[in-house]
Amino acid sequence: MMLEIQRLSTLALGQILNGRNLDHALTDARKQAKGRLTDHQRASMQDVAYGVLRFRSEIEGMLQQLYTKRQPLPPLDALLMVATYQLLHTRAAQHAVVSHAVEAAAELAGPSSKGFVNGVLRNLLRQKEGLLQQAHETPEGRFNHPGWWIDKVRTQYPDRWEGLLEAAQQHAPMTLRVNRRHNSRDQYQQRLAQAGMQSTVVGNDGLVLGQPVPVGQLPGFDQGDVSVQDASAQYAAELLALHPKQRVLDACAAPGGKTGHLLERGNGLEVWALDQDAGRVRKMETTLSRLKVQAHCQVADATRPDEWWDGVSFDRILLDAPCSGSGVVRRHPDIKWLRRPEDIPALAEAQTRLLDALWPLLRRGGRLVYATCSIFAEENQAQAEAFLGRHADAKEMPIEDPLFDRGQIFPDAMHDGFFYAIFRKV
Repeated sequence: MMLEIQRLSTLALGQILNGRNLDHALTDARKQAKGRLTDHQRASMQDVAYGVLRFRSEIEGMLQQLYTKRQPLPPLDALLMVATYQLLHTRAAQHAVVSHAVEAAAELAGPSSKGFVNGVLRNLLRQKEGLLQQAHETPEGRFNHPGWWIDKVRTQYPDRWEGLLEAAQQHAPMTLRVNRRHNSRDQYQQRLAQAGMQSTVVGNDGLVLGQPVPVGQLPGFDQGDVSVQDASAQYAAELLALHPKQRVLDACAAPGGKTGHLLERGNGLEVWALDQDAGRVRKMETTLSRLKVQAHCQVADATRPDEWWDGVSFDRILLDAPCSGSGVVRRHPDIKWLRRPEDIPALAEAQTRLLDALWPLLRRGGRLVYATCSIFAEENQAQAEAFLGRHADAKEMPIEDPLFDRGQIFPDAMHDGFFYAIFRKV
């Protein structure tokens, strides 16, 4: 089993190192499995891929010290990272990791690679403490983030930068959103307890599971009684302050988690849900169908209202804008390696275009909630301040919750990193 996990994880990691999205790479790798994968194998493969990306700089820093004669070519470079993660951060038997990695090397790169892989991994075990100490001497090796990312966080948050980088290394909790149209949060918590699942209350509709489980094991999931959604993301519906019969636009809605929450919370809402990607809109429609709610779902570019808007103003607009994802790295560790410094100003420019295009669609007295899953100021506080400077008819409304720091939710044990700003049209 370990040999197959190493082989598939290596195939997935090789794609990621070439710029592929983690989820897509894992999907492609699973298709190359020799036979049907068990749930345990799938989970183990995912853990290895995620783990390598979580500790990439540390792993690379240690291995580079051992590559004295030659640098391994793909796929051996990825295989050695996979095996190193298993040796450092899992309970797998060391002899099994090494022996299976040698077998995987022969299969992936030919028999001549066996001695090289065996030698590198056995030297790593013999010199582990010294290699680890030296790898941690650089900020990249210590915090397992790219240097430019570390510098940005340190500059923007000089009093808490280390904690933010360390929080991004933790495993994210599995958080549920209870559909209050079907049952109360407390009732659903009792259902979980009866099924042997312990949970902790978070927010108004949320429960954090003590141990993650496949969604199929959640009571009533297929019937729409519950969804998986981080506690920070659940604030979107709260901050919109919905009233019955309102006309609401969810401008970047797919895959539909927040759209579903709006419809669960509001009575008789007319919700328009947009996304540019037809495949993602289909997923959103599937999500809403499971929740037994309806919205006007449309494949559309939110920055071009003339192509889709009917001219009737909205009472509420939710703009969950495309962003760097810097607040959700613990859930998507590939983000920190796929992002580039030049992506941030480009994303900020796209967010500006969205805000300016959607603001005229809001009625006077209505509110627009701007959200990102980012901790970078260019996308958050600076974006909000610039928007207010461009629109004299916009007033920012305070968020009266101690969790927020100038609109920012920082990652912690119960929350992903998120930013919210509420603008009212005066």
